[in-house]
Amino acid sequence: MGLAVTLLTWPVFGAATTSESAATIRQAVERFVGEQNPNHPTPADLRLGGPPAGVQYPSCQRLELSFFGTGDPYSAQTVAVQCAKPVPWTVYVPVRIVQSQKIVVAAHSLTAGTVLTAGDLALMPGNAASLAGTPLSSLSEATGRTLRFGTVAGQPITQSMLAAPIWVHGGNNVTLVAEGDGVRITTLAQAIENGHPGQSILVRNLQSGRVVRGTVTAVATVRVPF
Repeated sequence: MGLAVTLLTWPVFGAATTSESAATIRQAVERFVGEQNPNHPTPADLRLGGPPAGVQYPSCQRLELSFFGTGDPYSAQTVAVQCAKPVPWTVYVPVRIVQSQKIVVAAHSLTAGTVLTAGDLALMPGNAASLAGTPLSSLSEATGRTLRFGTVAGQPITQSMLAAPIWVHGGNNVTLVAEGDGVRITTLAQAIENGHPGQSILVRNLQSGRVVRGTVTAVATVRVPF
């Protein structure tokens, strides 16, 4: 890993002192992360993994701060604090943002295979960064989706817990679209199997009786190359 492009500097007032305190470095890191993050977290939203209180570093004319490795504002980060002169030194400070936001949770216990309705879901404040999966921020993201695993009341609903929506149902009629070289032809077909967005499935052309494979591009719509 290397240093990210973002690089800011701060003059250290009172640089005539013989050392820089851990508190000075922590304040610089808090300011740096707050200015770089689109959510503008306050120091109360940050958890710094150092430097330990009481540790002193050589006096520095100007601190240079940058994200080390990644500057992803939604993940755990590391900030590199560097001093070029009069005595070169570098300290790495782990940073975690713990801002609370509304996330989708189960309103009551749910079993695997449940097709979720608005009544099955609720919005509650939570720390999205602490979740193992990608959380949802609106009920509409989960409504109508099928739950892959059972849940208990209050459990956050993440993307990985939801099955992909079924846009084509086996046995139902679909619009078969053939496109290529500026030509677009549509006809009626029957799906032989279920299909999720972007999935390749078999359909039967109702006009010719021919079975072809196409890609699900929309609800009840399958596209084949021309």
